[in-house]
Amino acid sequence: MDLKSKNENTVYIPQFDIIRFFAAFMIIIYHSYIGWKGWFGVPGIISTGDYRTLSATGLRVDQFIRNLPFGVDIFFFISGYLLTYLLVMEKEKYGKVNVPKFYLRRGLRIWPLYFFLIAVTPFLINWLGDKQPTYWPTIALINNFETIWTQQWVYPFSHFWSICIEEHFYLFWPLIIAFIPNRKLPSVIVSLIGFSWLYKIYTYLFLDSNWYQLYLHTFSRMDVILLGGLLAVFYLRKPFEFKLHWSTRIIVWVIIIVLFAFDDLSNYENMLNGVTRKFVYIGLSGMLMMDMLFNPKRNNMLVRFKPLLYLGKVSYGIYMYGNILVWVILKKVILEQKINNLYLYLTLIILSSLLIPVISYELLEKPFLKLKQKFALVKTRM
Repeated sequence: MDLKSKNENTVYIPQFDIIRFFAAFMIIIYHSYIGWKGWFGVPGIISTGDYRTLSATGLRVDQFIRNLPFGVDIFFFISGYLLTYLLVMEKEKYGKVNVPKFYLRRGLRIWPLYFFLIAVTPFLINWLGDKQPTYWPTIALINNFETIWTQQWVYPFSHFWSICIEEHFYLFWPLIIAFIPNRKLPSVIVSLIGFSWLYKIYTYLFLDSNWYQLYLHTFSRMDVILLGGLLAVFYLRKPFEFKLHWSTRIIVWVIIIVLFAFDDLSNYENMLNGVTRKFVYIGLSGMLMMDMLFNPKRNNMLVRFKPLLYLGKVSYGIYMYGNILVWVILKKVILEQKINNLYLYLTLIILSSLLIPVISYELLEKPFLKLKQKFALVKTRM
């Protein structure tokens, strides 16, 4: 994998931009579908005609779409890989990790859009005529714990939980990279993955298999971030190539599609489901991602898709705005104007979920990203 851009001092992994975009788009499709289904029932194209009962094919389509939140795990995996890669590179190059500068970079990347959306929420909620949410858990970056406690998803912050989990994780992760010798990092990461699994087992044994704990707790969800970090450590220790034959790629894709259509990833009824099942999906999707990352022929081909690369850069905004726009379009266009048209609804969501994040990226996020570069010891491309 060629991680260097034309500037040899700059690290850039274009494949991640493409992966990020598709991961964010998975979430957009999921929230759009759930929003429509909640108000109007089963879309006619997958129902038996009564808008309540799924057809045989519709059952599989419905299950496939309800598994699309797996896009968050893809975000976690590539985030764990990239930030671990950069931290270990910094440590190898300078002999240490500048932890304060890491926190500054992280804040400049995440906080401007995050807190901007919190700041505009009172006006948005007033415009929509809805009840004002509780703000302090989201401001304090403990939105995920608030949802665990209340067991309620609160608009427009219901999807902010994943950002909170990452912020918790990256509060301690640079400290571990800084103070643990590189040779010991693999065993430390494996131990932390084991801790995450033990926490899930504890949840099953003592918390009545609480779904919200398993789905939203930082300890429960950090194993995927750690797995991405483990891959980065192994690659830095000994760079390698990973190539899948085209037929193998097709087989893996077919397996993933079939599993998505027949398996329920959010079903945590037993310990096996809640603790280890997701690693099957991470393993399969990880094979495809590794083929994109570590196969020279593949990554040289993928960098030609310039529009996708750009959309990958704005994928954070696509994720953050998407769920908010679903409710705005539902309430202000579909419901108020009494336009019961699924295709118009989806078109408006897709277009707005691309256009608004692009505007946000250029006007709001980009100045902070330029400032962020001043604190980067290992440079990355914006």
